[in-house]
Amino acid sequence: MRKLTDGALRARDVLARENAVLPAECGRVAARDIEKILSEYFVLSGGVSFKAERKGRIVITIVAEADEAKPFGIV
Repeated sequence: MRKLTDGALRARDVLARENAVLPAECGRVAARDIEKILSEYFVLSGGVSFKAERKGRIVITIVAEADEAKPFGIV
């Protein structure tokens, strides 16, 4: 029974990776890049959450919290 369960878990993991929009490491790199950019404009109070899902098109969700916007001059 254990072999059957292990095989099912491996199959699930393979299918999840094949359907993933980005590998997990790419998502972490994207979140770090986005956090750098946002921190130029805001005082972030935490990290940035990044998620990319395929729903027909690729839906990208970014969540970040900031304490305040940074002052900046006219661009």
